[in-house]
Amino acid sequence: MNILYISGSPRKRSNTDYLLGLALSITGGRFIKIIDYNIHPCNACWTCLKTAKCTINDDMTEILIPLLLECEGMVLGSPVFFNNITAQLKAFIDRTWSIKGKLKNKIGGAIVVGRKYGAENAITAIHAFFLKHEIIPANRGVNGIAFKVNEIKTDFEAIEATERLALRILELHKLIKKLD
Repeated sequence: MNILYISGSPRKRSNTDYLLGLALSITGGRFIKIIDYNIHPCNACWTCLKTAKCTINDDMTEILIPLLLECEGMVLGSPVFFNNITAQLKAFIDRTWSIKGKLKNKIGGAIVVGRKYGAENAITAIHAFFLKHEIIPANRGVNGIAFKVNEIKTDFEAIEATERLALRILELHKLIKKLD
């Protein structure tokens, strides 16, 4: 299955990456770490509204947008920073404006990891991205509670929720394929 697991975490081997990797091990797909790519923020030039192509020439336009167009779904993951997603993930999301309408009916999943507050806002931000693009949210999202390195491995509820998310993605994929 062609699912993209997109990590907005700036940390190497983060708690967010751990949960994304767990889901990926169930569904298959590709792991993308946003900090490994050169992504400039949207400059709000609105040229893409006329040309349907972003004018910024970076890894987002050259590598990631083609992957988004080809995939069957995506799971966006982020640690919770200031009660929301990271700046890296937000820049990624903003840059998808040029492909608005082209991600319709793909499957989406949300995974966030933080302390004990802000997770709902971060999941809402990811789901708002899905709804703007008419991506089908697989479920309400995963909220992991962790801060220290590898601490997520002790959040058995988040691990179980991640497994349920992955299984739901497989279920939705099967249903969508029957409709095709």
